[in-house]
Amino acid sequence: DWPFDDGAPPPNQIVDDWLNLLKTKFREEPGSCVAVHCVAGLGRAPVLVALALIECGMKYEDAVQFIRQKRRGAFNSKQLLYLEKYRPKMRLRFKDANGHCCVQ
Repeated sequence: DWPFDDGAPPPNQIVDDWLNLLKTKFREEPGSCVAVHCVAGLGRAPVLVALALIECGMKYEDAVQFIRQKRRGAFNSKQLLYLEKYRPKMRLRFKDANGHCCVQ
């Protein structure tokens, strides 16, 4: 569990823990899936998923659009501003044994 305030962007430590979890999981089990959830599924979980997509090389606008296709109403203005200003460190830019990005 990584609780943070509803409607707010995640603290840096949660972002680091989240991305480290994904990196470890996808290296240990290429092609596996990871589920993430919050209470309503409109803010905290979509932000974490967007961060993972951005870290894999997706533009923030594309990540937001992709997630909103799956979960209409995702993100509030504070979270969108956070994602827009987020600068990836490309922590998930590795490919699995089949040559696929770790987040699909």
